[in-house]
Amino acid sequence: MTNAQEHAEIIASLTQKTVSALKKAEGDNDALYTAIKQFFNDASAANIELEEIENILGVNEPSIMDLAELSEDDEEIVIDAFEQITNEL
Repeated sequence: MTNAQEHAEIIASLTQKTVSALKKAEGDNDALYTAIKQFFNDASAANIELEEIENILGVNEPSIMDLAELSEDDEEIVIDAFEQITNEL
């Protein structure tokens, strides 16, 4: 397996895990924050750069937020959580 294949598999796994966590956390601010914190920690542990982490979460098509089908309110919570987590770096 090439590094590119491994990288793609890691991202697919992170995406699936995070989408599932966000769907379960729907409407629960603390659980949404926890899901994003776990996503960030897992992505960082996999040596994924911050810009790519951000793209996976909300820029790429389909993004994690698209796949989780979050409400607008929950999307705002996720974005705020991500900003808070990255500002702590």
